[in-house]
Amino acid sequence: MHIKRLEIAGFKSFVDRTVIHFDHDVIGVVGPNGCGKSNIVDAIRWCMGEQSAKHLRGRAMEDVIFNGSESRGPHGLSEVTLTFDNTDPTYAESLPPEYQAYPEIAITRRLYRDGTSEYLINKTQVRLRDITELFLGTGVGTKAYSIVEQGRIGQIVSSRPEDRRLYIEEAAGITKYKQRRKQAERKMELTRQNLLRITDIVTEIDRTRASLKRQVAKAERYIQYRAELEDLVLHDASHKLLEYIVTEQVEKTSHGEAQSGLERARENLSAAESELDLARQESLSIEQRADKASTSAFEADNEVTALGAEIERAKDRMSHLVERQNSAENEQDQIASRLAELNAERETLADRLADLARDETERAADAQKEDDALGELRGEESRANEVLQGVRDELGRTSSQAAAEEARLDAHAHHIAELEARRDRLGVERDGIADELAELSAKKHALERSVAELAEGKRLTVAEREGLEAELVELRARQLESERKVDVAKNELGLKKNRLKALDELHRRLEGVGAGARALVNGSHAGVLGLVADRIEAPEELTAAFAGLLGERLQYVVVEDLPRGLDLLGELARAARGRANIVAARPPYVAGSAKSGALSEPGVIGYLADRLVYAPADEALVRALVGDTLLVETPAQALSLAERFVGTTAVSLDGTVARPDGVVSGGSGDDAAAAMVEQKRELRVLAEDVERLSEHYSRVHEEHTALRARLSEVGTSLDRARQEAHAGELAHVTAEKDLARTSDEITRATARQATIGAESAELETKLADARRAQGECQTQLEAARASLEHLRHELGKAEAQAASWNERVTAQAALVTERKVRLAQVREQVEAAKSSQERVLAAIADLETRAQRLGDELVEVARSLGETAAQIVIARETRLGATEAARLAHEELSAARALLEQVRFALGTREAELKTLRDEAQLLDESLRRAEMALQRIELERQHLLANVRDRFRGLDLLRVVGDYHARPIPDDEQRRRIEELTQLIDRMGPVNLDAGREWEDAEKRFHDLSTQKIDIEKALDDLDRAIKHMNRESRRRFKETFEAVNELFKKTFVRMFRGGRAELALTNPDDMLETGVEIIAQPPGKKLGNIELMSGGEKALTAVSLIFSIFQYRPSPFCVLDEVDAPLDEANVARYNEAIRSMTANSQFILITHVRKTMQSVDVLYGVTMGEPGVSRIVSVKVNDQAQARSEHRGALSSMPPAAADESVQVA
Repeated sequence: MHIKRLEIAGFKSFVDRTVIHFDHDVIGVVGPNGCGKSNIVDAIRWCMGEQSAKHLRGRAMEDVIFNGSESRGPHGLSEVTLTFDNTDPTYAESLPPEYQAYPEIAITRRLYRDGTSEYLINKTQVRLRDITELFLGTGVGTKAYSIVEQGRIGQIVSSRPEDRRLYIEEAAGITKYKQRRKQAERKMELTRQNLLRITDIVTEIDRTRASLKRQVAKAERYIQYRAELEDLVLHDASHKLLEYIVTEQVEKTSHGEAQSGLERARENLSAAESELDLARQESLSIEQRADKASTSAFEADNEVTALGAEIERAKDRMSHLVERQNSAENEQDQIASRLAELNAERETLADRLADLARDETERAADAQKEDDALGELRGEESRANEVLQGVRDELGRTSSQAAAEEARLDAHAHHIAELEARRDRLGVERDGIADELAELSAKKHALERSVAELAEGKRLTVAEREGLEAELVELRARQLESERKVDVAKNELGLKKNRLKALDELHRRLEGVGAGARALVNGSHAGVLGLVADRIEAPEELTAAFAGLLGERLQYVVVEDLPRGLDLLGELARAARGRANIVAARPPYVAGSAKSGALSEPGVIGYLADRLVYAPADEALVRALVGDTLLVETPAQALSLAERFVGTTAVSLDGTVARPDGVVSGGSGDDAAAAMVEQKRELRVLAEDVERLSEHYSRVHEEHTALRARLSEVGTSLDRARQEAHAGELAHVTAEKDLARTSDEITRATARQATIGAESAELETKLADARRAQGECQTQLEAARASLEHLRHELGKAEAQAASWNERVTAQAALVTERKVRLAQVREQVEAAKSSQERVLAAIADLETRAQRLGDELVEVARSLGETAAQIVIARETRLGATEAARLAHEELSAARALLEQVRFALGTREAELKTLRDEAQLLDESLRRAEMALQRIELERQHLLANVRDRFRGLDLLRVVGDYHARPIPDDEQRRRIEELTQLIDRMGPVNLDAGREWEDAEKRFHDLSTQKIDIEKALDDLDRAIKHMNRESRRRFKETFEAVNELFKKTFVRMFRGGRAELALTNPDDMLETGVEIIAQPPGKKLGNIELMSGGEKALTAVSLIFSIFQYRPSPFCVLDEVDAPLDEANVARYNEAIRSMTANSQFILITHVRKTMQSVDVLYGVTMGEPGVSRIVSVKVNDQAQARSEHRGALSSMPPAAADESVQVA
């Protein structure tokens, strides 16, 4: 998975599309500071998914988009494409399956100025997550050891142990496990939250089911109340509608009378308006005449004013023309003087130019002579440099040959170590498979037991389900008996309610009551409180006594006070609706008192008033009507008491009354008073029966409801048992599948065990071949090192001779530059003199043109003066005639205005008469509108009533049902109170869910569905937990193996890089392989073991390099980017650094960003980054093997490049 190509466009300083090909093992990137070298590393990291702008050396992600320079505007898009070679099967196998077959993999990232991002793999849009997963486990990534950017090499040593373990994790290939574990943990957390939510929902639905059952009963009561309320409201609305119809007829009559009067008033008004129109037309004619005269006078005045103004303007023009004439003459004199001065300056400049031309010729010849001498010296210098370059080329070839031999030697050693490590890994894997086979065998036995246990559980669940089904049959039989009891109680309650309703209707119609009293009670008169019989009640055994005592007084009408009662009696007389007796609710006088001694007489039961039932507010009324009447057992006893005790009234149980005035009443027959008392008592008894039966019905209904609830619980339990049986069946099937899968895994592990044995034998053969090739390479390396010593001696002599010629060329070049500077100064003076000469000639031409224009202007001014004087004379004559015409027009205007005043006075008189007629018509119109408004109000109230009935009773048309109610009595206060009572009952019920039955069924179904989902989620949690444990186990094993292998390699690499010393890695918490940090313990040669932070910068860098290279030896990354990692190293360490890199090129590709010359010499190809244009980077590539040819071509291009770009190109070459 080597990098094949990098394409950059609009990224940081790379404005134009730039393509960098990485076709070699070691690629170098060089250039001066600030030219954009590190932007190449940033582009690679950014394309691979880096999300931190800080790690890309920016404040916000938009900073990676080119932001403009002195010569270019900002870009709106940044795009980087990174193409990988995917032909190596070693790395292709670690990629996701969908990308393994591609020979190339191109990753593209785009960022727009508005913040929009795009990611593509092989030109197909993907997510950032897809790109991250592509590199997992490959050793490649934005935070992996494959990219070590500028300044980070020292941080590897100084970082926390927990951060340093990331390199071991990447080498172990467990980053993908960590990623998957995080995803599994997030999924597990979401699953737990879903389980909590579903548990809450199931609990809530369970509560809702009970609530819905109560709502069903509530809806049934609501429907009953609603039906009764609808009947009462329609009765009341029907009578209101009839009232509106009668009132409407009356108002229509008033409306017709008002409309006739208004039509007559409008006829009179029309005649008056016609006369007024004639008068206005006459006034308008006279007014037009006056306007015409006014216009004529105004036009004449305007003409006189305009002529005067024209004369004044002509005078102003003459003054201005005289001033222009004087100014032009003065300017002509000034131009003549300036022309003389400019002619003298022109002659002086011509002499100056002749002198400068001679001086320029002499200095040009001198500069050319010195330049020819410089060319000869450069020829000698070039021949010396060619000799020097030849020696250097030979030395470079020999050095490359030696380095290549050293790299091959190290590669063989690394290859041998890798084969040995692979052999060890196969041994570990063989042991792991043996452990896995043991674990799978145990798992298989456990699954076999689980299958047997689940089969037994399935049998027990079936038995439980059969028991619940038997109980369900029994409960359904009991439910039928309970429904019968509810129906009986409901019918009995209905009979009592109907009887109560019939008696209540008779009572409200006041059957047997006089017409006058009935008229007062039913008329809804203010101050009427009802009949005496409605306010006092007697027990059943005292009905005869109470009725006999009061008699017709039971039909007395109770009023608030007697004056109001007298008014009501007057209304009865005027309406001829009968007679009535009234009594005040609080009478000002009461009946006489019986002697207290009478209470002790034989047969006396007590005061009758004490045994009556009434409200506390009616105490005075009872005392006034009943007083201290004594209740006795027999009529004889009543008569005896009345005779013996003065002023005493006594009544016997059979209704015989003995009064103080000697009147005794009694007997039997059709007694209306007794009937009223009995009816009132029966109403009370029926009400009590209805209440008692309602309680009985509620109790029976509750028992029925409880039975239904139990039936529902058994049904639910049965459903749950069925679900458990289904779940057990699923678990049984799942366990059987797990058992079969475990058997398959055992088969695969056994096959892999055999494959490992074959691979181990093959590795032993490869190890023998690698050790033989290592010996041959060592011999060739020693021969190359001997040739290097001779070439270095020849190089010193060639460098000394080339330096001598270089000094002579430098001195001669300085002399040539001095001559050319003097020549340039003379040429600048010549150009300045020519510019002055051209300026003087142009000024002379401009002045001559201006003098000609002034002469023409003086001629034109003289002509204009004559014309203006003639115009003034003509205007004065015309103004005299216009003044006379204005005088005549003003006289005509005065006469017309006087006549207009007379006509307007007569017109005002007629308008006053018309106003009077209009006022009369307006009064009639207002009366008509009032009648219309009354009709509209009646119609609106009627429509409102009809609409209210439609809205309240589901679109019912009141006109269609009014015939069902008009024959019924007019609604009284009792009916309206009942309407209010039912309305309050319905309002107190609050919101009623009429769909409660359907919702209860839905809740039952949802409860069962969610319970099943809960079981599935719990199983999913168990699966995720097992997966996480497996990943943790695998991560621990891989981390431990990788740490031990990298630690051994680190010990060897440190000694090789430092030429001595010792170092090792240590775990901060060996007991926790998932979280432990990694410490570095290092002791450079000749130093004591101490704090690693006390090491020098170079030692820290070399230690970090040793660790990185150790990881590469264990698990090579497809490529490695090292950004100025060699900067802190001295020359000797740089050589070892380059040797180590070359030794690893067999498996990895290296991209080195450097300023170090020795590193530049060791690479296969150099890419130079320059800024020929400020703020814009570009690429120049030079192959190390072709550097001599590149230098000669490069020098030829220097003359056409800007100075800054030329200097940078020299550094690159």
